[in-house]
Amino acid sequence: MHPKFLTSLCCPESKEPLHLEPFETRGEVVVSGALVSRFGRRYPIVRGIPRFVGQEHYASSFGYQWSRWPRVQFEAENVGKPMAGHTTRMWEIITEVGEDRIRGKSIVEFGCGSGRFLDVVRRKGGKAVGIDLSQAVDAARLNFAVDPDVLIVQGDILNPPFCEGVFDGGFAIGALHHTPDPLRGLKTLTRAVRPGGWVACCVYPKGEFYDYPSVARFRRLHNRLKPMLGYRPALAYAYLSAYLLAPLMAKGKQIPGFAGLLNYVERNWLVSLYLPDVCWRLLDNFDAITPAIATTHSGDEVREWMEKAGCRRVRTTGWCETSVAGIRI
Repeated sequence: MHPKFLTSLCCPESKEPLHLEPFETRGEVVVSGALVSRFGRRYPIVRGIPRFVGQEHYASSFGYQWSRWPRVQFEAENVGKPMAGHTTRMWEIITEVGEDRIRGKSIVEFGCGSGRFLDVVRRKGGKAVGIDLSQAVDAARLNFAVDPDVLIVQGDILNPPFCEGVFDGGFAIGALHHTPDPLRGLKTLTRAVRPGGWVACCVYPKGEFYDYPSVARFRRLHNRLKPMLGYRPALAYAYLSAYLLAPLMAKGKQIPGFAGLLNYVERNWLVSLYLPDVCWRLLDNFDAITPAIATTHSGDEVREWMEKAGCRRVRTTGWCETSVAGIRI
């Protein structure tokens, strides 16, 4: 971490300031050391990442996922490919934030994974801070090397180590629904943003792919098998679906009279998400069936969260009914 981010951080328990004890540096960037509170709480800095939690808890599948596929969804990896521009378009549509509100500003992402949306912030000229509960933070740190304008933190988004009102904007895309308390996560995100700053989030909508009975059934099966077999069954199915099942289902739906039947099978029995890039298909099929927690929500529910979190001018943005943005009061 670069020392300039120190004033953004606080003890997640007491909210008191922290001071930096560097052990190893690379230029100005601290590679190892500790953050220490006045009353002696110590948080290690390991491989350039401040660590405020010792376990991944319910987020372990994302540590595995983003370590295995750390750059599949980065724009630089998709130039000239079917999903080129997708990550940037998704971020822009969900947040509805222009570059004038990013360039030179400090922007935080809750649930950053390996950092594909932080990359969008950086390419738009913003200073990017990402927090994740899982070991995905190691993949994110590698993706940004020693970029002094990126801070990656391992911590709990329900109890984050950020000072109140320290960021100009903040977002959580595809993250809050993987926590035990999405509303609390949105409240902590909003508190980290200054009054007048922007806040955006997107969660799984009810009735769509991630709410299918087939996805729920496969997810329950994975979580039963995981203690004995780890991620091997889920990984094998993700490969089967990405390379064989999803393309066959997509072609089958083009045959007159078959679309309704195949849609029923996908909704109720077989997880099959078709995207035009096989690497994205593989990642998203695995992502669908492995989380320990994955709730779905309505647009009204998410807009109500925004208002309870202390946002005004709350509006649904164009990505889906559960992509919502607002301004912190």
